Amino acid sequence: MCTHEKAGESELIKQNQGKLNAVHVTMDIFISFSSCTASYFAYKYIFGNDLLYEYGYDIGIIVSVLAAVAVCQILFNRAYDLYRSYRSTSFLEEASNVLKSGIVLCIAQIFIAIVTARLFQFQIIIIIYYFINTFISLFYRAVLRSILKYMRSRGYNKKYIAIIGVNNCTENFVDKVQTSPDLGFELSGYFAAAPHSQLKIPYLGNFKKISSFFKTAPPDEAVIMLSDKLQPSLDHLMAICENWGIKFSILPNMFASFSSRIYISSFDGLPLLSIRNVPLENTFNKFIKRILDIVISFLMLIFLSPLMLITAVIIKITSPGSVIFKQERVGMSNRPFTMYKFRSMRVETEGDLSMTEKNDERCTRFGAFIRKFSIDELPQLFNVLKGDMSLVGPRPEIPYYVEHFRKSIPSYMVKHYVKPGITGWAQVNDLRGGDTSIEERIRYDLYYIENWSVGFDIKILLKTLTKGIFSKNAR
Repeated sequence: MCTHEKAGESELIKQNQGKLNAVHVTMDIFISFSSCTASYFAYKYIFGNDLLYEYGYDIGIIVSVLAAVAVCQILFNRAYDLYRSYRSTSFLEEASNVLKSGIVLCIAQIFIAIVTARLFQFQIIIIIYYFINTFISLFYRAVLRSILKYMRSRGYNKKYIAIIGVNNCTENFVDKVQTSPDLGFELSGYFAAAPHSQLKIPYLGNFKKISSFFKTAPPDEAVIMLSDKLQPSLDHLMAICENWGIKFSILPNMFASFSSRIYISSFDGLPLLSIRNVPLENTFNKFIKRILDIVISFLMLIFLSPLMLITAVIIKITSPGSVIFKQERVGMSNRPFTMYKFRSMRVETEGDLSMTEKNDERCTRFGAFIRKFSIDELPQLFNVLKGDMSLVGPRPEIPYYVEHFRKSIPSYMVKHYVKPGITGWAQVNDLRGGDTSIEERIRYDLYYIENWSVGFDIKILLKTLTKGIFSKNAR
């Protein structure tokens, strides 16, 4: 492809992104109107109540409400970055943002309904609207993403990237771009002091050639990858990119030594790098998880209260001592708390800090039974209501083991970034009890911490009802 063709295609890509955003906005308006209509008729069909007829709303009010909801949806979608390019966003991240935007919109609508003294029926319609709107939005975006992915894999709508400099990250970066054609990127080549034989892309010349190349065949983006000795040239190369209006990113040489992904945040305008992403550090995510914890644990306590009462009575009858076993555990931010369990061991063995094992001789007969089906964990629902624990999270350990594992297992203390849970990703994968690998449990805990979502929590809770409770390693 000649340089003029590349320049023309780059400009076309920028125009296409604008057109794609226009399509998004148009579809979101259509989806909003359709969801409002569908939710109204769904309510009418389920409850047999025609609110529009009952309250005599005219067409002007109806259109105004639909327009207001559509505008709010567009604003919230924009706030959650739903109108940016798909190339740098996974579908899981996009789906999470769709759910968050919908929840905020739903909460705003319910708040308005309460403030304006509207009837409870309208709040039901809003909730129905949320589920319908979320489903259609996710379906539409999944289909559009598949179409774009197919088009890019066939060579359409490409973005051209020029690499400036060579460091320890360059070869890996080139390999990822070349093995992922569906992302829609193509490498124009690289600038360096001299050609590098290991790079199988065009050599564009030394740094003095950058300006002339940008003039004749401007790429869509540039990635600056300097070795440590060329770091003083960074300001000059950044200035060249900005002079020609080329969007650029920087891939530092030091990133090659990190085994994890890198996350960028800011502190009062100053960029900060982190090797771990913790979604539950986000205030909104913490709020949503806390609401789910309170609602679900409260409902479970009501539903399971007969079982808990029967368990308490049998423990009292079959074994001397207290019904509830209390033990200090280490929670979020290394803060100790008192965890509750139904007592499953003989009283005289409660001071034994060794981990439980299969067929543990310290257990009473009934204690072994409730451990097998995790009934002994049910009092921890009160820990969840108190805020010491969550329904889902890494299992907490006693201070003695925390201190021991902190010294012997890398990254062990990272599990205390979040609240401990009654169940967790490790537990539903059969990693329970003292005779399973603590190193492997930590790997599962770290994966959960870095990949948390509402859907992930729900998945773990559902698996707990089957595989988790009846795990072959349940103790």
